[in-house]
Amino acid sequence: METALLVVHLLAAAIWVGGTVVLVFVAVPPVQRLEGELRGRLLRDLGRRWRPIGWSALGVAIGSGAGLAGIDHAFRSAPSSFDWVLGVKAGLVGLLVAGAYLHDYVLGPGLARQIRAGEPQSLRRLLTGIGRANLLFTLAIPVLGVVLSQIR
Repeated sequence: METALLVVHLLAAAIWVGGTVVLVFVAVPPVQRLEGELRGRLLRDLGRRWRPIGWSALGVAIGSGAGLAGIDHAFRSAPSSFDWVLGVKAGLVGLLVAGAYLHDYVLGPGLARQIRAGEPQSLRRLLTGIGRANLLFTLAIPVLGVVLSQIR
């Protein structure tokens, strides 16, 4: 059971991390150089196509990670190095989920509304900042997973 959970966890994490990296460094930059409605439509299309895959992968990674933590008896005795690292990893996952939700469902659509209405784009800086933080969390979380595998 542990091996199956680990395989599922790693595959889900690979989908989330790989997809995020491809979006950030491959798909979005050329679209951002476009102007007007085409830019908005392409960014919406990228988001609509990625969200079901990305959010599903993230959910599977979280669920399988919780299962693995249970198998490893995390947090069942005095806190160990493993528990501390796992706690930090879980905290970053929580920040990532909150940030991704804000990016995908609050700020992104809000900025799109501002652009369509011809209003000042007051949400752009916050959206970009949260997107960058999400990328950092996305890259840091698997590193902590490797640390956990070494102190297990």
